[in-house]
Order: sequence, then C-alpha cells, then structure tokens
Amino acid sequence: MNKSLKIVLPILIFFVAIVISWLLVAQKPKAVHKPVEVTHPMVSVAMVESETVSVPVFTRGTVTPGTEIQLASEVGGQILAISDRFANGGFFRKGEVLLKIDPLEYDVNIKRAEASLAQARQALLQARAEKKARQRVKGGSRNALATYEVQVKQAEASFAAAKAELQATKLQKERTIIRAPFDGRVRMKAVSVGQYVRPGMQLGAIYAVDVSEIRLPLSDRQVGLVDIPLDFDSINEQGPMVTLVGEYGGKKYYWPGQVVRSEGGLDERNRLLYVIAQVEDPYQTDENQPGRPPLSSGFFVEAKIKGRTHNNLFVVPRRALRNGDQVWVVDSNNQLQRKQVDVLYKGKDSIYIKSGLRNGDKIVLSQLDIAVDGMKVRTNIQENQRRETADDQNLLGARSAPRQQPQVEVQAEPVQQQKTTGMIKEFSASEVRDLASKAKDIMDSIDDETKQRVTDSAQQMAGALKKIVAESQKVAEEVKQPEPQVVEPEPVAKQEAQPEPAPKKQDTGMSPLADIIAQDVEEMEAAKPEPEEPEVAEPVATSQPEEPVVSEPAVKPSASYASISKAIAPKPLAESIK
Repeated sequence: MNKSLKIVLPILIFFVAIVISWLLVAQKPKAVHKPVEVTHPMVSVAMVESETVSVPVFTRGTVTPGTEIQLASEVGGQILAISDRFANGGFFRKGEVLLKIDPLEYDVNIKRAEASLAQARQALLQARAEKKARQRVKGGSRNALATYEVQVKQAEASFAAAKAELQATKLQKERTIIRAPFDGRVRMKAVSVGQYVRPGMQLGAIYAVDVSEIRLPLSDRQVGLVDIPLDFDSINEQGPMVTLVGEYGGKKYYWPGQVVRSEGGLDERNRLLYVIAQVEDPYQTDENQPGRPPLSSGFFVEAKIKGRTHNNLFVVPRRALRNGDQVWVVDSNNQLQRKQVDVLYKGKDSIYIKSGLRNGDKIVLSQLDIAVDGMKVRTNIQENQRRETADDQNLLGARSAPRQQPQVEVQAEPVQQQKTTGMIKEFSASEVRDLASKAKDIMDSIDDETKQRVTDSAQQMAGALKKIVAESQKVAEEVKQPEPQVVEPEPVAKQEAQPEPAPKKQDTGMSPLADIIAQDVEEMEAAKPEPEEPEVAEPVATSQPEEPVVSEPAVKPSASYASISKAIAPKPLAESIK
C-alpha cells in the first residue's frame, strides 16, 4: 500500500498542478487596447499688424539743478545775523537777506573817503581860480604850466579819484548785506553767527529751483532713433519730449520735460552720448497726481524719450523674441513655424520689428520647453498689449478714467424675495452664454475619464440641489402658517389673480453651473414618466417678513430636475465658477 501511494501521489500532484496552471492561463484577464491620444501643447498667441509708431527710447539719470553756485563773501568782517531760511534745505526768494556782516569798518572808510573828496574839490576850485587869474595877466608866459592848465587837470583827476573811492567804499558797505541772487534752496551752510569771514571765503552752496536738469546717457543705436540737436544749424531747435518717471513712497509719479542740448562729445570711458533734459518748475504740484513730491536734486528717475516716427513696424511683446532675432508663428494648420526677423529696437516691454512678419501672423507668447518646426499646438489668442506705446497723457500725470464695469441686467423682484437673496450672484444672458461656451471648450479639451468624473460630480450636485429645494419648500410651509386676522385680503387676491410670470430661460439668475446642470438633467428626465405627486400649495404672505419666503409659483418637489431652475447659486459658488 505504501509503495502504491508513493507512486500515485506524485502523479496526482503533478496532474493537479497542470490543471491549476491551465485554469490560470485560461482565465487570465484580457488586455484592453486603448488608442493613444496625443495631447498637443497649449500656447498663447497674439495677432500682429503693421502700423506707424513713434519708437520710445528708455534711459535713466539723476536730477541736478539748472543753476548752482558757491556763495562767497566779497568783504571781510564779523557775521552779525543769519536768516532762518539760510539753513540746509531751506528755501528763499530772490532779493531776500541771507546774512549780515558788521559794517562799522566800512562806515569809517566812507567818512575818510568823504573827507578826501572834500579836499579834492577844494584843490580843484583853487586850481580853476588860479587859472582864471593868470589868464587876465597880459604879456606873461603862455605855456601850459604857467597858465595853470596842468594843475587844473591834476585837480580834476584827484577829485574824480576821490569820488570813485567814496563810491567803492559805499559799495563795500552794501555788500555787508548778502542777498539771494535768485529763487532757490540752500544745499549747504558753512558759517555761523559771530564768525569772522574774509573776502572770498565760502559761506555755503545754493541752487535755483526754477529749472531742473537730468543728464541722460544714450547708446549709438538709441541716438539713431531720436532727433537730438548735434550740429551748429540745429543747436537752437527744440529737442524731443521726455517723460520722467520716479518712485516715491512706493508709488510712481511723472514729470514732463524736453531735451534741450547734448554734451560736447562721446564719453571716452563708456562711449555714450549724454543729453540734457530740462523740467520747468520742478517744485510745482499737480492736481492729477496728489502727493507728488518735488523733483529735487539727487532724485533718480527713468526717462522715456519720444523717438522718430517709423512706418510699417510690428510691435510685439518682448517675451515673444527667441535667440535674439527669431519668433515662433502658428500657421493656419496650427503648426509652429520659426521666422527670422529684423529687429529695429528692443524696448523695455516691446520689440519693434522692421521685416520678417506679415499682417495677421499669430506669434507665440508662451515659453516652450521643446519646439520644432511643424509641431502641432493648440492656441489661446490674447490681446497684444503695448505698454510702451500707451497714450503719453497718462504718463504725464493725467488720471485715466475709471474702468466701466459691465452692466448686469437684473429683473425686478418682490421685496420679500430681495431680502432672502442678499448674497446672490446674478448673471446676464450674455455672460451665461460666454461662460457656457468656455465650459464646453474645457470639457472638450479633457480626456474621457476626467470628463466622466466631472459628469458624475455634476449629477450629484443636481441631486443635492433638488433636495435643498424640497427641504426649503417644506420649511416654508411649516413656518408660513396662515393668520386670518393679519393677512389682508386684497394683496392675496391680487397675488391669486396676477401670479408672477415665470422667469425667462436666458435670465434665470442662476450661476452658469446650475444652469448647465438644470438643462442637462431636463433632457435626461424628459424621457422618464413623471410620477404623480400632490402639488405644494403656494405660500401665503404673513406678518413675519424676516423669515425666508418662497415667492415663486408652486412646483412639484419630485417631478423632475426642472425645479432646480428656481434655485440660485450662492455668490461664493458663482464667483468660484467664474
């Protein structure tokens, strides 16, 4: 028995193993072959058109005063008084007294000069009298010395010298009072009261505030784009306009200016040409820019110089340029094409192309990791924004008009319903159509699996909305108990005689998602038989206006999903969907 078991048992095990292997192979899952869907990358494109534009040139510089001097003393003496405005940063007017020097020494000199002038006058009168007396003598010598002509001329010269000395002494006394030569500001004060100053000693530094100047560097390419007065014939011509942009306190402010001249030649260190732009009355305030600071000395600004006008230029965003002189273009077959372009100038935000593009070309704005000629893409058209070529009036301080918000048409609702819909987001018919078309494009772009998940979620939301409508109607019936002693018969009769018209389909007040769900569910439920259930009576208005009131006509809670059209999505949900 044991010998036969030893022979049969291995054979049985081997047979069972073969059967199990066959079953495993026969019942193996079949591989489902799905077609490979190639998803083309999405790129942002912009349409380009040739136009006539003025190419702006961007540079930057530091503000300096138009006139700045070192204030020095012309006379010597002790300082008796200093104006309160003669301090670092102080403002002053033309002719205002800044300092006073002790004039005592010059008063003494004036007295001496007056005495010298009196002596010279006396000597002149004596010489003239002597000359007349000698002219009466006959037979005498007639030379100039004998006739006293030489003595008279000498006395006249001495009198003129004494008179000039007196005037000079008085002028020195006047210079003991130092007045402001122009309207300006004090950069540095170098003296104090009681200090003795000598002629030529520096008292401080002041500068004028009528004009500010900005030294702006230009490269060789930039010089070729603007009209700069360089030669002798055009030195008196007006230069191009300049818009200066400065940042102060985290905000940007603007000043208009003009290029008035250029420096004598190129800078030997950096090979740049420096031009001078002037701003008239830089301390003036601007009503359109409240809080704008004065364009004071040392302020760092960016400048936009108006350039020459060029014809048939293509203005595209700077991010569209590749490899310095190439752009990607999408053709009519949604395929990429690389184009070589001739760039006139690369601005701050835009590039200006002379040739290489055609009107109506769609240039690619997105950054592509991998791009080859002929690659299929999907496009999203964007507006070709041009910040550099915007209206200069906005840059010169003019406030841009506030953007007009789109007007949303809202149907008139009863007062009670307005109380319950204070947090409701409403959409116009055009907005609903636009959002529905965008939602359709998004649904078309996703795969089947994701689309199925979205559909399932929408159906679940539709069911939840249906339950909410049913519960709200039940709560309204429980809360709205009729009170005959309060209800007025005439308004009720009017409500029964004139029921509210049903809202139009295109302006239901729903969010786009709720509208799409309602339409889809209506189509799904149209083929199903509608169960018969008792209609819910229309609630009657009571004396409790603070409670939620359902002012719509009676609906069937379980008739179909068409009742969802009476519900309106909350404002947060509508905003998130939008």
